[in-house]
Amino acid sequence: MKKVSYLLLIIALASCSKFPDGGLIGKADNRIVNSWKLQTYLLDGVEATNTLIISNLEEVYQADGTYKRSYIDKDGLPFDEIGQWDMPNKSESVDISSVSSLELSDQNSTVSSSSYIIKRMKKDEYWYEFTNGGATHEFRFILQ
Repeated sequence: MKKVSYLLLIIALASCSKFPDGGLIGKADNRIVNSWKLQTYLLDGVEATNTLIISNLEEVYQADGTYKRSYIDKDGLPFDEIGQWDMPNKSESVDISSVSSLELSDQNSTVSSSSYIIKRMKKDEYWYEFTNGGATHEFRFILQ
């Protein structure tokens, strides 16, 4: 009986898939539904938050699939837009649609992606990355 219990425990632990930097994939579709504020931006793995020409980037994921993005642009003007998000089959990525590209820094023109690869999804942290123009952009958000 003890061996069966250990075997079941091992199977249960093995089936709990995790994101590369933490958090369970099975809980991501519930945890993403929240308001997130950018804390750190990495360009090709190097911290580059101070190079951003936008500020106060916030993303809101609603249970009905609505996605809201807001920030202050390089001219100091508020910018808001609404799109949709989806996480098909509780995957390791989130798909975003109906939003424009971002002008992040003077080094990059604009960047965009319709699919973000989730790196970390915990109750108070959300990290994702995408590749655009040969560069990897990683965004690390905290719960707002």
